[in-house]
Amino acid sequence: MIKPSAGWSKKVLTASLLFGLLVAPLSAAEKGPVTAKERAASMIQEGLNHLLLEQNKKAEEMFIKAKSIDPYSEQAYNFLGLIYLQEELFEKAEDMLKKAIAIEPMYPEALRNLGKLYLRQDRFDEAATYLRRTLAFDVNQPYTWYLLGMAQYFSGKLSESITSYENAFSMEPNLPVEAHYNLGVAYHETPRYLEAVRSYEQVLKHEPEHINALNNLGLVYSILGEKERAIDLFNQVLKIDNGNIKARINLGNVFLSTRDLVEAEKIYRSAISLDQTDISPRLNLGVVYYEKGDFANARSEWEKLLKENPDNVRVLSVMGSAFLEKREYELAIEVFKRMTKLMPDNGSIANTLGYLLADQNKELPLAKDLIEKAIELDRPNRATYLDSLAWVEYRRGNYQKALQIQNRAMRIFGLTHEPVSSEVHLHLGKIQEKLKNYEQAQTAYEAAIKSNTDAASVKIASESLHLLKDKQ
Repeated sequence: MIKPSAGWSKKVLTASLLFGLLVAPLSAAEKGPVTAKERAASMIQEGLNHLLLEQNKKAEEMFIKAKSIDPYSEQAYNFLGLIYLQEELFEKAEDMLKKAIAIEPMYPEALRNLGKLYLRQDRFDEAATYLRRTLAFDVNQPYTWYLLGMAQYFSGKLSESITSYENAFSMEPNLPVEAHYNLGVAYHETPRYLEAVRSYEQVLKHEPEHINALNNLGLVYSILGEKERAIDLFNQVLKIDNGNIKARINLGNVFLSTRDLVEAEKIYRSAISLDQTDISPRLNLGVVYYEKGDFANARSEWEKLLKENPDNVRVLSVMGSAFLEKREYELAIEVFKRMTKLMPDNGSIANTLGYLLADQNKELPLAKDLIEKAIELDRPNRATYLDSLAWVEYRRGNYQKALQIQNRAMRIFGLTHEPVSSEVHLHLGKIQEKLKNYEQAQTAYEAAIKSNTDAASVKIASESLHLLKDKQ
């Protein structure tokens, strides 16, 4: 699993910010009557000197005095907000920074600091709002762009996040290592794998033992088919941290994907011995058994997990897929019924159960309800779901209605330019054959064979095409 780093510093004061307020002293001749604002400015300067020496308590006292003398000193409120942010007194920090902005709405430093505060509190949309307001005054702020990228990432706006990170690097190539890592994670999840590789490699150039970058780079190489490089990277992690569960699971997954089942089992068992609470190696050990053809032990492993958590959708999903592949339809129906209860708004699962019931010619009213619900829940996939609904009507003997629905599905497939599977063509052929439209049935069966997306459907279509000759 990939995870970005919370790579912002708790020391939110910067040297440029502090020294930017220093002023040359006036000569005695130049001095006139000292105003309240001038006394407050002097105290702010003294407070900044204490901050440079990390004497936060004395600095706080000076800023409090400054705002008592000049209640409209946005700087006093801003620096108090910074101190409280450093000390993780978030409510007090927010109060001070908001007062600074209320006095001066166009105060970039206070806007940025409030954005930092909200980022620290996981209030990502609010953080993004204030960071964008900061950039509206000056776009040439690489660190602010970086912070905005983090806020956008955690808000689920990955493309916007990447743009912000890239803006930051275009202005300042020497951002911290964690900035490279976080950009790599965003590329990884987009998925822009080659760019992710470059970012992770930048991290490792500076920190060769950065465990998360090594792990994630291994994941990318695994996806790209570079299995040996992936294995090497996961082994590097284990040399640095032999107890790293993620690296063990990732290594086991590579062996599983290459069907080196002996090594996969060995790695998963070692991960299980280190951490019984992580279900991934236990779940995947069941997959190893399944791939070996030992379905009984696979099922046993998965059911142990379900005893601990009967509502674990991840385990149920793996079991359901395995039961379908083994043509254990009764068991598959039982599993998918459990999943529809756990995820009632998941169109894909509703359709899977509905189609499975239709294909087994069972509980057809329930199958119809499930598929119609799936169509409403997941409109982009409605063509596939209409094919399922047509199959329900076929099973009920409503062939003309089945044809109407199937034709709708075919039209939508055509409009979206989505490839039509062998199974969909086969269904159309079966419906046309029942209606004695033999030429159209022949065309559909031939299309199923040509599509060649599913061996079982192609075989049935070939047999049906052969038998059709006797009917024409």
